[in-house]
Amino acid sequence: MAESSLSGVGSGIDTSSLISGLVNADSGRLSALKTKQTSTNSAISTLSDISSALGTLQTAVDALSTANGVGSFAGTSSSSAIAISTAGNAQPGAYSMSVTQLAKAQRTYSNTYSSASTAIGQSGTLDIQVGAGAAASINIAGTDTLDQIAAKINGAGARVSASVFYDGTDYRLQVRGLDTGKDNALTFTQGGLDLGLNVAANTVQKAQNSIVNIDGFDVQRSTNQVVGAIQGVTLALTATTTAPVDVTVAADSQGLAGKIQSIVTAYNSVLSKINTAAGKGSTKAGNSELAGDSTLRGITSRLSSALQTMSGSGKYNTLGSVGLSLQRDGKLALDTAKLNAAVSADPSAVSTLFAGSTNGGTTTKGVMSTLSSAIKAYNQSGTGLLTQHQTDLQSRVKTMTTSVNREQDRLDRYQALLQKQFSAMDTSVTANNSDMGYLSRLYSSSST
Repeated sequence: MAESSLSGVGSGIDTSSLISGLVNADSGRLSALKTKQTSTNSAISTLSDISSALGTLQTAVDALSTANGVGSFAGTSSSSAIAISTAGNAQPGAYSMSVTQLAKAQRTYSNTYSSASTAIGQSGTLDIQVGAGAAASINIAGTDTLDQIAAKINGAGARVSASVFYDGTDYRLQVRGLDTGKDNALTFTQGGLDLGLNVAANTVQKAQNSIVNIDGFDVQRSTNQVVGAIQGVTLALTATTTAPVDVTVAADSQGLAGKIQSIVTAYNSVLSKINTAAGKGSTKAGNSELAGDSTLRGITSRLSSALQTMSGSGKYNTLGSVGLSLQRDGKLALDTAKLNAAVSADPSAVSTLFAGSTNGGTTTKGVMSTLSSAIKAYNQSGTGLLTQHQTDLQSRVKTMTTSVNREQDRLDRYQALLQKQFSAMDTSVTANNSDMGYLSRLYSSSST
């Protein structure tokens, strides 16, 4: 400040340093408030990080909350002509297949023309119907060129695409269906003109279904994706075959293990973040505001309890019985050998354990459902205990901000008062020094 740089001119006292020292000595409450505010903001950030980790755990848990999610099967095919993918509701099986026909979309050409940009000299209407749908009507003028006709067809809204083809000598209009399958065949009705679209030889590819023979039974689809013929299995047909293709579906415990491992990783991440934030044993809390926090401790207690619940009956009715268990340090671990043995021995029981089941009027709740409910109790947006804890801390920060501003205003006023008082003192000392100088000179002059 400009006035501080000239402080003490009359008195010779460094009033600026004195003022700064007095203000600093009285700023203890402000420093404490700011420290508390920083610590609380850090705690909010930590809780947000834990909430994010719980969200990841929720996703991993929900992936195993249904029978389809738990069911893990792998399909194999002896030929690239048939690619296979499986869903969780697939069942083990073996099949002999052959592809006799692939699904195709119709392609039809017009008569030949010498130019794509010269008027065709015909006018009338062209109606294009896809399957049993409503026909799209295109008005064609005698001044239209092939390029313009193609543009009109493309703008008519039908499930077709038009373009101009040039073979090096002549030009033709090509109209092709956008969807495969015999039910998507194209029908052309020409009124007042003839583009040759109804000439049989101009349809170079008819709309047709795919046909795959599975164990002697022909299965037709409008596309090359065969869904529903085999439960939980999708067949992607890429080529016709000349020899039988062997297709098998078998349980895939590795796929299930991968999903369970995602839970293990996410759970251990949540546990680690909570222990770091709230402290555990001799480990000091990473944030004083969260030391021994009851909400965080409640999360670990509720989740570990959920993981140890029973579901179903028989040998495989706990997660520990299928290789997923809590260790002494509280973390989860998966014994894949134990899981593989359980899946091989009783896959239905394993599915019930994780996802529950309904048998007649009796419903068995799976462990994943219990675990999911525990997570939501703390992490549900708006109502979760962890969410509410964050809201409470945010409210505290707002109150602290008000207190910090109020205290800063008080110190600013105190500093202004000191500056005024010391300035008055300095002015008075300067005046006194001036009077003393005058008297000194006066007496010195009289004595001579």
